[in-house]
Amino acid sequence: MSDDEVPDMGGMGDMGGMGDAGSDDDMSDCTPPPELPEGIAKEIVKEADSTNWKKPKDGDEVFVHYVGTLESDGSEFDSSRSRSQEFSFVLGQGMVIKGWDLGVKTMKKGELSKFTLAPEYAYGEQGSPPKIPANATLVFEIELFRWVSKSDLFQDGGVIKAEVQEGSGWKNPKDGDEVKLTLKATTKDGTTIEEKTGLEYSLGSGTLGPLSKAVDKALQGMKKGEVAELTCTEEYAYGSEKPGGATVTLTLEQMYETKDISYGKDNTLIKKTIAEGEGWDTAKDTAKVTLKVEAATDGASALPGFSSQVLEFNVGNGEVCDALEFAAADMKKREKAILTCSRPSICAEEKLGLKTISAEKVVLTLEMQDFEKAKETHSMSEEEKVEFGAAQKEVGSNL
Repeated sequence: MSDDEVPDMGGMGDMGGMGDAGSDDDMSDCTPPPELPEGIAKEIVKEADSTNWKKPKDGDEVFVHYVGTLESDGSEFDSSRSRSQEFSFVLGQGMVIKGWDLGVKTMKKGELSKFTLAPEYAYGEQGSPPKIPANATLVFEIELFRWVSKSDLFQDGGVIKAEVQEGSGWKNPKDGDEVKLTLKATTKDGTTIEEKTGLEYSLGSGTLGPLSKAVDKALQGMKKGEVAELTCTEEYAYGSEKPGGATVTLTLEQMYETKDISYGKDNTLIKKTIAEGEGWDTAKDTAKVTLKVEAATDGASALPGFSSQVLEFNVGNGEVCDALEFAAADMKKREKAILTCSRPSICAEEKLGLKTISAEKVVLTLEMQDFEKAKETHSMSEEEKVEFGAAQKEVGSNL
């Protein structure tokens, strides 16, 4: 609503209440509490697309169109549509009347709804002369276009995170995880302080200097592909070196899942996933796999004699070196991974030209092209179980 149409909707936060949504004495009623209190009636005029299931929360900046009318006579007192300009406000900050703060939080992106607000959720006993009389019930038709999610990361106003572009999936990086990101830091006037593209970064490493604390906290709430803008005070940015703080635009390009797959769980064999595989299943023991070994280095230079190969073998049968056995058992179809081994002896594989290895560390680049899982023992016939047991016994005697 514009200042020239209806006075500011702020200051209404102390009017009315949510009422009791339920009590401990009424646990027999399994009906969930209503989203809105008595005094706010909602009618959905146009449903959101089925893919839009999220709703905005307090602190988010929402962008809407609205038309406001008096319930008593249907007369229109304000409309953003007539001005052809979207209206935006931050939810839960008392910037609008209480009915709006509560109502818009129930909406989804693309939804068009009509809200009928009792006076205690609108302008109350005072009204908003000359267009809104005292104790008026108001009707608002509101369309929610989008919102920018904002979070106060440290609850002190030092770093405000705004979601610029939504990410995908459900995973968030955690302390110690490796990610690939793009970062651009600017002053308040837009001058670039620093810019990094395609940077591989470990959360908690501190390698981003004074920005590390803010970036680490932001990344832990981000998903792959998400773009966020961090508004940082100088305490969370460059200190007195750059007075006034900084704005940091952060893109989470990739998350690398790392896992200790060594037999003794002693971090001598670490698998870092650089491209997600398909589905949930991994090859595990007894699967017949097709594994491409693309590269073998000491961490810097290619290992002498190495030849890239596509290997076909049965996991657990001792047909390849232990490092490849452990890695293959833990990989999904189409997954790509970097395998870092600090026990080179378990990487010696004649099929790759690596009969002996003199390096102190071996880094292998792998791709699981395909695998065919063996039948689960619980689904085998008695004859198949006997054959399976005999085959496994033979494998054991050959190892």
